[in-house]
Amino acid sequence: MKIALVTAFCLLMSHMAFTQCPLEINERDAFDSTLTLLSKSVNVGYMIPSNFQTAEGNKMVEEAKIMFSFTQNDSINAFFLILAVLERDYLAIDEGRNVLIKLEDDQKETTVGEEEIKMDAKDEGEKQSILSFYNFPDRGTFDKKTNMRMYVHSCAVPLDQVFTLAYSGIEKIRIQYRNTKHTITLSKEQREMIKKAALCIGDTAGLLKNKP
Repeated sequence: MKIALVTAFCLLMSHMAFTQCPLEINERDAFDSTLTLLSKSVNVGYMIPSNFQTAEGNKMVEEAKIMFSFTQNDSINAFFLILAVLERDYLAIDEGRNVLIKLEDDQKETTVGEEEIKMDAKDEGEKQSILSFYNFPDRGTFDKKTNMRMYVHSCAVPLDQVFTLAYSGIEKIRIQYRNTKHTITLSKEQREMIKKAALCIGDTAGLLKNKP
């Protein structure tokens, strides 16, 4: 009996850890009952030299940031991966599946809704199991703190792939601009933080009741 109570307590504490995870926004609109969730941002990629000059040289900044958002009302259930990236020049990007995510190799067989898409053969050498997300055009905005352009890529994520983001590590992210590409490599620590952010949103929204 005592063992059963201890086990139940541990499971309860584990569930509370997920449901009480920190969110940037967690609110329901008083007029139309729309639920809006927004995760804390996570820095991803490397520290890179910006175009902002200091006495010590170019100011070092984070390469990119990731956030997750979820919106729900009577007619909408929308989950988004939001990727903010610094670029040195103006870049054009078309609407479409132009943000690709490569999962950790040892977890590819557990993912949901994967697509086999051949990445650049020069870089990858073979087909990789990756996720492709629908992105919307963004012209970028000039950032005075870095003298670079900040692009915000808002990627629609199918609800069945929320499982993938919550339980599988993201190894690399590729943004396919019109005439170039930008590949971001994540550290193991960043991969874990991204999983926790996706799990936080998914659990709070009730999307992970039937875990794979």
